[in-house]
Amino acid sequence: MFELGHLAAAYVIGTAAGLVLFHTWIKEKVVTKTLDSLIEQGYLFSWIDDDGITQLSKWGDIEKSALDIIDEMTTEEIAEILDELIEEDKRNTDEEQDDTP
Repeated sequence: MFELGHLAAAYVIGTAAGLVLFHTWIKEKVVTKTLDSLIEQGYLFSWIDDDGITQLSKWGDIEKSALDIIDEMTTEEIAEILDELIEEDKRNTDEEQDDTP
């Protein structure tokens, strides 16, 4: 009878340990998949800092207010800004060309 008690206790402890490990593994997988999905969809941004740690950020108030400003702009204003950016890019490209033979 004493051996049966040990066997039952080992079974219960082993089952409980397996369930805890499985629950932890599943929870980690769900969190990882959710974060990956949010990053892929553009709701979160990630980068690796100088210490090698992955940092997460969501759209902040600054980005939202910038989008609101863009929404209020006219098509002509947006086209003017884009033309300025294209001209600046052309100037930067011309300066970067090497003239040495």
